[in-house]
Amino acid sequence: MSPALALVLVFLLAPMVLIARAEWASRRRRAFAELRRQPPCRVLSDNEDAALAVVRALTGCAHDHQVRVVSGAFGNASLFGARAINHADLGEIPVLLPFDAWRHIATDNHAEVVLADGMAVVVRLNGFHIVGAQRRADRAAAVEEAPFEPLVLRPRRHRVHSLAPSEVLGMRMENAAEVRLRRHRPPRWTGLLVALLALGAAAALHDDSPFWLQLLLCSPLLAIAALALWLSRPRRRGPAVPQRVLQVRGRLADFALHPQHPPLWLIGSDRRIELPAEWLGSGHFVSGRCVRLDVRESDGVVLGAGPHWSRVEDHHHYPPSGALWPLAWLGMMLVVLLFGGTSPDLISDAGAARADAWRLWWLLALAITLWQPIGFLRRTRHALRRTARYTAALANRPPPAH
Repeated sequence: MSPALALVLVFLLAPMVLIARAEWASRRRRAFAELRRQPPCRVLSDNEDAALAVVRALTGCAHDHQVRVVSGAFGNASLFGARAINHADLGEIPVLLPFDAWRHIATDNHAEVVLADGMAVVVRLNGFHIVGAQRRADRAAAVEEAPFEPLVLRPRRHRVHSLAPSEVLGMRMENAAEVRLRRHRPPRWTGLLVALLALGAAAALHDDSPFWLQLLLCSPLLAIAALALWLSRPRRRGPAVPQRVLQVRGRLADFALHPQHPPLWLIGSDRRIELPAEWLGSGHFVSGRCVRLDVRESDGVVLGAGPHWSRVEDHHHYPPSGALWPLAWLGMMLVVLLFGGTSPDLISDAGAARADAWRLWWLLALAITLWQPIGFLRRTRHALRRTARYTAALANRPPPAH
């Protein structure tokens, strides 16, 4: 199969896939809208609302208090597992299955749900009830965290304390360093050079073939240019004005939503947080420990944990190296050289001006391509040294404030 025919097939199949995806999403929206128009059967009880606090914190979605009934068969049965929340489709309606609700799935299901942002959260499902499921989860967590004791000395019952809501001790605004850390993402100039080289090669790919065929042949170069521009653009996270930072105290808890993904962390039962990976690896932040944290209210990012734990100070003393960026630029440059470096209009002698442009293009392309392995080795060495120093510094720090 010629490259031109392969590109034609790709351009024909891509709209078909997009149309099928849009039709599937439209069916789901219609089913959810019909469920929302259905009159509620009852109101969510206080115990059920308290049991759903963990689900609200993990998903970040607020739900209503009107309970509706939905029946049918579940899809995606092979994706269920023992984690805090499972996603599935009950008929055409996307639902969240909290705790161990997936164990109660049958061929014909009768569920009571509350509606959240574009999905339904299961409150009852056949023999499942959210209040009893939360108690079972708390009991299992208490048994797992209990120290080992001989069987004759182990108490027959463990007293289970449910995860209490977090306590807000105070509020402040972000300082200038925290705003700069959140918003300062400078442009990556190597990516801009890669995009310019890809666009230059695409502009030189013209011959006597039809225009649509020329467009297909230069589409990989245009895709590389768009990707390089998107990756190299300056990133700004959130508004420029300082955001509110809450001083929160509570007990840490981790929930693994998927066995292949890292766990999500909560402080208390009502607030999801984002801890730095290096802090989690230090062993000072473990499930069940009571801590006092400075949490940015808008996104849950932890900015501090007492006088010895500061995200800004850590970023200043141990900046990330970005060791994988040279590999990304190297892969893009290889694609640019493959599709643009063999252009007949670039290789042929078509005048002094075009020959000079060809030489300049090749010099820049080879220089950028050959520099990426060197940059990868330099940044990797810096990353290894940074990790060793950072790990040693974290191990010597006192525990976080509580």
